Amino acid sequence: MPPVSDITWNSQLEVAALKHVKDINQKKIFSHIGLDGADPGDRIIRAGYSWRTFGENIANGYQNEQAVVAGWLKSVGHCKNIMNSAYKEMGVAKSGIYWVQVFATKR
Repeated sequence: MPPVSDITWNSQLEVAALKHVKDINQKKIFSHIGLDGADPGDRIIRAGYSWRTFGENIANGYQNEQAVVAGWLKSVGHCKNIMNSAYKEMGVAKSGIYWVQVFATKR
C-alpha cells in the first residue's frame, strides 16, 4: 500500500476499542459485532465520537504491539484499514490475548 499521512490518537476511539476488546475477552466471541448487535460504528458513537467514516481491526494471540501490527500488515484487509487515507484518527486496546484497533474520521 502507498504511504499515507500520519494518523492521530483519539481517546474516544480508544474507549470504543477498549469496551469491545473487554467484551470479546470476557465472552470469548471474536467478532466485529458485539453480543448486543452493535457494530464498530455504534460503539464509536456510544463513545461520543461523531464519525463520517470508520474501520476496525481485531486480532488475537499476539504478545505485543509490534507482533499484532506485523500480523495486521500481512493481512490484505487489515493492511488496507491501516493504510486507508480516509481515516484521520485511531485508538487501540488490548484485553487478554485480544486486540481491537478502531479508525475513524469526524463528521
